[in-house]
Amino acid sequence: MKKTLILGAAALAAAAWAPLANAGEVKLGGYYQGRWQIYDNNFVKETAVQSEGERYVQRIQLNMDMVASEKSHAHMVVRVLDSNTVEGADLGNVSDIMGTANPSMGAWNRVSPSTNNGSSANFWEIRQAWLETEAWGVGIKFGNMPITLNDGILVGEDVSSFGGLLLSKTFGNVTVVAGDIRINEGTAMGTAANNTNFGAAQDDANLYALSVFGKAGMADYNATLAYADIGKVSSFQNALNGACTTTNCYDSNNLWAALTLSGKLGYVNAVGTVIYESGYDLKNNTTGAKLNNQLTSSGALAALRLNGNTGFGEWNAYGFMASKNFDNITNDNMVWSTTWDQKGVGGIKLLNIFAASAGGGGLTSPGGGNTNWTAASENMSGIGAGLKIKSAGWTINPMIDYAQVTKTMSGDNFKSAVGGSLLLSTQIQKDTTLSLESGIASPTKANGAPAAVTSDTAYYAQAGLKMTF
Repeated sequence: MKKTLILGAAALAAAAWAPLANAGEVKLGGYYQGRWQIYDNNFVKETAVQSEGERYVQRIQLNMDMVASEKSHAHMVVRVLDSNTVEGADLGNVSDIMGTANPSMGAWNRVSPSTNNGSSANFWEIRQAWLETEAWGVGIKFGNMPITLNDGILVGEDVSSFGGLLLSKTFGNVTVVAGDIRINEGTAMGTAANNTNFGAAQDDANLYALSVFGKAGMADYNATLAYADIGKVSSFQNALNGACTTTNCYDSNNLWAALTLSGKLGYVNAVGTVIYESGYDLKNNTTGAKLNNQLTSSGALAALRLNGNTGFGEWNAYGFMASKNFDNITNDNMVWSTTWDQKGVGGIKLLNIFAASAGGGGLTSPGGGNTNWTAASENMSGIGAGLKIKSAGWTINPMIDYAQVTKTMSGDNFKSAVGGSLLLSTQIQKDTTLSLESGIASPTKANGAPAAVTSDTAYYAQAGLKMTF
């Protein structure tokens, strides 16, 4: 099975170095998941014949653990198929699940996703690959690895990865982790005759993080400082600030400070997180003047998760608020509930989709100064509660959620949405689960929304099978 380093409490950080297999062994695991879905996954009112989708989708994920010794092991996570549509028969459409046939490239196009139905979903994708070891008492992680910081809110991963280097050291009950995450590597070499290229030290984008895990009294804590250093011609800088030119190109930076406390309050488990963000230092490329928008202004986020037991199962609740100007490191990897992000093959993110729709077209061009840029953790607030009940071999998990744009502005499409989800699951064979799932979200238009914006309820209903191995 996959071994993921979750940077949580100190005990978890220390346990992360435990091997999964005996020395010299390679262990392969993963899962196959398939779903039948019927859905409307947007908030736009279509005509009757366009308003609903229906499909079968499948995913195969392989997790490989390669163990050299107790403290040296490497790991790889591969998606063989990801949200691949199940179709094909000898009636003019031969099934080729590895990709669309391309005679000039052999059995399938291995080079350009753009010629494969416009999607790379049919390709083998190495999502994560990293090495863990220890030198003189210092833990080392190198490669493209999963990282979770501050309850998965400051930094979270959904089988995505962060490329770079992590060093960790435990001092008693305190674990310190330092990291250099290479957001973007500029490889252009600058010359005296051509100053368009600024050289490897100037065209990179890096995230430097220092995170401390420990226990203070009854609470576990995770405190983090993260600094983004965005070089002149990195693709990340271009997305934020517009394309750099020879004479008008500026470095940028941002700083996050986060604190997470977790513990037990009577019979309730609580996790609280606060994050402060200083804002990107951006300049207009044509004038050198500093831009003034949501990206450049400072902001904050506060979140609280609660859970506990009842006489018939478990309950959970959450609440969060992000200020208008808050920008997170990872925008949509935190999971407030399945209504926000369903996860799994073909997973539909109802309230994440709402958050992206609420601010107009800002998500497509945040660097253009669009002040309506809204994402799941930015200029958004939400609350929700749910239950998990076990009955007759089934797990029943209902959830109700409410999301609202923290501060609506001129041109915003929506101001709030109410939604919910329901999951029923049972194990039908060893390591094989049947799931029946549904979700719904209904938005409210913002005052002054463009007249062309029409609102519609989004929903899904599906049945799925998942086998782990």
